[in-house]
Amino acid sequence: MSSQRGSKGQSAGSEAAAQGLSASTPGAGGTPGPAAPDPRFPMFYRSLTPIDAARHAGKSLKRRLGFDFARSSHAVLLNGSEFEVAARYYPIVFTPSPAAAALSVVGVRRDRNLFVDTNGDWQPGAYIPAYIRRYPFIFHESADKQQYTLCIDETSGALEDGNERPLFSGAKPTPIVQDALKFCAAFQRDFANTHEFVEQLSERGLLVPNQAEITLNSGEKLAVTGFHIIDRDRFSGLPDSAFLEWRRKGWLPWVFAHFISHGTWSALVDLAGAAAKAA
Repeated sequence: MSSQRGSKGQSAGSEAAAQGLSASTPGAGGTPGPAAPDPRFPMFYRSLTPIDAARHAGKSLKRRLGFDFARSSHAVLLNGSEFEVAARYYPIVFTPSPAAAALSVVGVRRDRNLFVDTNGDWQPGAYIPAYIRRYPFIFHESADKQQYTLCIDETSGALEDGNERPLFSGAKPTPIVQDALKFCAAFQRDFANTHEFVEQLSERGLLVPNQAEITLNSGEKLAVTGFHIIDRDRFSGLPDSAFLEWRRKGWLPWVFAHFISHGTWSALVDLAGAAAKAA
């Protein structure tokens, strides 16, 4: 499918930053999240197949894929453009350079997403990160980092034979594919901007290690570790020239949304308690 030229590309390593955020019982040591089935692929993906009129002729995109693919992730990549709405539902944390990524915390236990229910549905009313909504589509970056090809994870189970929601009409891509291309292009731009933002946080020494110590109503203690947050005092000490530059780039609201998101840890603990009680 058509390719995109331009911005800094995302990598499996950057998207796998969520794997470094750990959830454990205190005293047991932080345990990394589940490794991707194949380190060549970003989280959730097990194959990358270019969208192609010949290969995907007669293939249709299912109306419902569900979110079972995200059930075992307790952190999901998040772009800066999502911070203000995501901050209402998830703690926003960071992994510093070289990964330089932002994450939404969606669980307090390793391999458990509290926002995906037993039916594979996302919690009603909660914001769904773009990284989740993009699946099973994705851009694949060329070796020279100049082109991006629209691909699909054919292991996702999202495709079926038929013409209800076809990918192609003859050799022409349908709106399904065109919309996926636009979504992935926008995601790519946001990813590059967010990566630059987190690199700046790292380079200016604004990120500090942090952890969340959690006690459920049952008395069980959990620890979420392996992430960084912005130090408020260090941020306040930024030179005026940096504030002006960040205002111009639209980064200041991202910082404040990150601070506001700290208040969602209690709601996450409540969800964890309810999940433990229902188990």
